[in-house]
Amino acid sequence: MMKSIAFVGLLFCFLACDGGLQPDVPIQPGFGGTVRFAKNSWPPIDSLVNLWVFASQIYPLDSTSVFAGLFAQPPQIFLYPSDRERVALNVDSADFFFPLPPSTYKYVGIVQHFNATLNIRSFRVVGFYYDTKDPSQPLSVVVKGGQQVAGINMNVDFRNPPPQPF
Repeated sequence: MMKSIAFVGLLFCFLACDGGLQPDVPIQPGFGGTVRFAKNSWPPIDSLVNLWVFASQIYPLDSTSVFAGLFAQPPQIFLYPSDRERVALNVDSADFFFPLPPSTYKYVGIVQHFNATLNIRSFRVVGFYYDTKDPSQPLSVVVKGGQQVAGINMNVDFRNPPPQPF
């Protein structure tokens, strides 16, 4: 009888263990939110080569600093999802999570590549994350190690893009 009770108790202890003190799964730092597109503002498909979320550690931008920031080692300007992918097209909204190294991103927005040429004149910012007190000013996003910043929501109106930084 005593052996049975000891066996059941030991069995219960083994089944109750969940792995002990295993380290937590590391959290991928970055930020996320929703991009909302103005109704009936999508351009014709031939003027929309690509669409990305961008995060830049530098601001203000000019054409020289855009290319330098994209190709610097380490980069200072990042594109999401990647240079070979794009944000969903012809939708009302798109949720995103942008994995990024910890840093302060001074300018976060949406950029449209509108023709097949690859130069600064073939891109335009169509929306950005801004301070609601002053919608003309970009609002920085600070990403810390092991942190996922939520609520980085942006609006895009292709017919009324914001002033261009470059």
